[in-house]
Amino acid sequence: MAIHPGKDGFWGPVTATLDWCEENYIVSPYLAEMWNSTSNLFFLLLPLIGIYSCIKTQSERRYWLSYFALMLVGLGSFMFHGTLVWSMQLLDEVPMLMGTCVFVYTHLQMFSSSTSPTKIVLLTTVLIASVTSYLLTESPLLFQATFIVLTLFQLASGLYNLRRISRTHHAESKSLAKMIIVCVGSMLLAFALWNTDQIHCGAIQEHRRNIGYPLRIGLELHAWWHLLTCYGGYMAVVCSQYCRLLALGRRDVQLAWIAGVVPRITKMKLRAKTA
Repeated sequence: MAIHPGKDGFWGPVTATLDWCEENYIVSPYLAEMWNSTSNLFFLLLPLIGIYSCIKTQSERRYWLSYFALMLVGLGSFMFHGTLVWSMQLLDEVPMLMGTCVFVYTHLQMFSSSTSPTKIVLLTTVLIASVTSYLLTESPLLFQATFIVLTLFQLASGLYNLRRISRTHHAESKSLAKMIIVCVGSMLLAFALWNTDQIHCGAIQEHRRNIGYPLRIGLELHAWWHLLTCYGGYMAVVCSQYCRLLALGRRDVQLAWIAGVVPRITKMKLRAKTA
């Protein structure tokens, strides 16, 4: 089935190596992909909740960086989908790998009492090498392979850390395990929607045209990819942050939920002493 690219707009012809299933410039002449762009605002909202929890719980800088990395991913993706130019594509993809390097470091240092310059240099070298290769060859193979390997390593190290923390915090580890399941499930669903959007784009576009606005927005599957990966990524950072606070012996923190859906870490309120 034929795929319709859309219209021409403010940012000129597409120079990015990727053009997604959302028709270009059909909502606004200034945003190439309206819903793929604006769905990234979720990446700005959830990390703000995480940064606030870092302030309240006095968490380490690595978790501030983790939440800022998520925000950078969302900002870069917004600019990429809003313009579909090559330079903005790099601002979408490079922060993803950068953030993953930060996440891996937090897991590697979960039970360490100090920072590790060696691991920081190693992960920075991996990042620079992958990005340099991408820029010089314009082939994403090494870049994508590095991202996949680091993501799988992050998952494996997270499971190892969960098993280790469960020895001293059995009740809390059950909550962490549930969060990991939700995180992985969110990512897998996002990946399935991402692939469906790519493989069946022509049919999806036809369905969107038939049902019209506002219901057609629900079939912008790449926008759902953004929402689900943001939720999964945010939950992964919260899970790591909570595990780290427990590993440090912090008894004054707890896991709380906003509307039963969004996790955050708060300080426990001290009970007033009775005479």
